[in-house]
Amino acid sequence: MKWLGIIVAIVVAAVAYFYLQASSLTFTYRYRLQLALSVDEKVHTGSSIVEVVWRCGRSFGIKHDELGPCYPSLGGQAVLIDLGSRGVVVATLHTGENITPVPDGVISAVWLCAFAFGNRSASEADLTSLGRLTGRRDLVPSNFPRLVWLPNPADPKSAAKVTPQNVAGVMDSTAHFTEAFVEITKDPILVDIPNKLPWFSGLQRLQKSGQGPPSKTGEFQLVNNMFVGENS
Repeated sequence: MKWLGIIVAIVVAAVAYFYLQASSLTFTYRYRLQLALSVDEKVHTGSSIVEVVWRCGRSFGIKHDELGPCYPSLGGQAVLIDLGSRGVVVATLHTGENITPVPDGVISAVWLCAFAFGNRSASEADLTSLGRLTGRRDLVPSNFPRLVWLPNPADPKSAAKVTPQNVAGVMDSTAHFTEAFVEITKDPILVDIPNKLPWFSGLQRLQKSGQGPPSKTGEFQLVNNMFVGENS
């Protein structure tokens, strides 16, 4: 009888596990993020493929089988714009801030494309419709990624935040963005930022091991998943 009870418990646990797996939902889409920055009348362009994944459970409430808690994650990498002797500008995946709303209003790559298409990713209908998006949308200053300028790409301490509004004052009086858009795509993800930023792999190892410096409320910080998505 004891063994029968153990077998029944195992079977029940297995059924429950596979039921929960089957009853959970995943919503996935990819987009190209492309930006072009003009400095001294020379245009520099960068782009990358970003994958957004929403994983949602199920809650069995009054309406039965409602969408439960949903959690987003990202694949792919940030956009890197090579400015030659002026360094690089990176349009990051995450904002590097640990408070909301973000003080300068920049947007995480989780929301960036969806917002550009008028999708708030706030309901099951919104999340379901993400997979049906097509085409391209221009970004506006109120829906823009975090921009980090590294005048010395070999030194993360040289990092400075910039925005479309202040890039001319921070970087160069001629600097301005000539293009910024998102476009739905099925193109493959490419991750090569570790080859372009020599300090990135060390930062990633340090932070993933839990040895990075603790973040302070309201303090901007370079975090490894700003550059390479947690799913990549």
